Amino acid sequence: MNHSSHSQRVVYLDNAKFALIFLVVAGHFLLPLEHTRFSFNIYFLIYTFHMPCFVFLSGFFAKTAFKDGHFRIRRLLEPLWLYFLFKLLTHITEGLVAGEITWSIDFFSETGAPWYLLAMALWTLTLPAFKELKPSAVILGSILLSLLSGYQRSVDAFLAMDRVLGFAPFFYAGYYLSQKTLDRVLSAWRLPLIAAAALTAGYIGLRAYDRLGLLYRLIFSANYTYLDPSLYLYGPALRLLVYAAAALLSAGLLAAVPRRKTPFSVIGQRTLQIYILHRLIRDLMQYFGFYQLINVHQKSNVLGLLFLAFLVTLLLGNSYFFMVFQAVKNLPFHSSAKALSAKTSSAK
Repeated sequence: MNHSSHSQRVVYLDNAKFALIFLVVAGHFLLPLEHTRFSFNIYFLIYTFHMPCFVFLSGFFAKTAFKDGHFRIRRLLEPLWLYFLFKLLTHITEGLVAGEITWSIDFFSETGAPWYLLAMALWTLTLPAFKELKPSAVILGSILLSLLSGYQRSVDAFLAMDRVLGFAPFFYAGYYLSQKTLDRVLSAWRLPLIAAAALTAGYIGLRAYDRLGLLYRLIFSANYTYLDPSLYLYGPALRLLVYAAAALLSAGLLAAVPRRKTPFSVIGQRTLQIYILHRLIRDLMQYFGFYQLINVHQKSNVLGLLFLAFLVTLLLGNSYFFMVFQAVKNLPFHSSAKALSAKTSSAK
């Protein structure tokens, strides 16, 4: 593949990542609001597919974590390091919102935004173990395990296992899908995928409040007991339906994003810093009473909040935050590299 097509390929994925990180910020900014028909429909639509697609791309870019029989240990340690920091910071900001910052932090249990970093470490850790298995077996096995996990009460926030299992099919689908296949499918089926995704989004955006209730939680592999008792036995089928909607909306987004470079492409390369920092900003907005100023029954206020989320996404994606974030992310690895270098020099 020539350089121009390679650049085009990277650019459209960066554009998709920008769209997705904006939806992550928007979803978290909407979360504290009282549900109205308008706000809930938008919230439901975002949560149906934004993290499944985000995780799919995470798996897609995880191909270098285990390659040619070599496992890059940093691809495991880096998300764990960031998870530790993120968990510590959210413990403080969530404590401010709750009115008390306790000294006890449970690093082994997670229900909030840091779950993604912990899940990335755990998914990456499984890759060497699956090297002898067929991709289809891994993907189908992860789907089956996720569908059945809803009946197991022990699958909960411990090690974020509910989300680890719930999103695993999307991670492995991205990991095993080749760039060539992805490009071919998105090119050959571009208009049908966009049309089908638009129809699905339209239905969810108009009918979620009336008909879909809390079904979006099925994507997180939450236990089926929260469903209406009459739907309990149909939990796996409902989860599979939500998976299908998430996959369709994700494919539609990937097909629709521009193939050329845009002003937002570079920000799509910096999604991790935005993912971590925006959550702290949202907590501080709650602490300082920002949400008390929003009349959720006025659609203009909800749209204004979404525009604020867009501005925050742009702000946190700037080069200054990128430099600081990179320094923090690399901190323990620079230290270990220097220690190893010093040890090697002294041995000579």
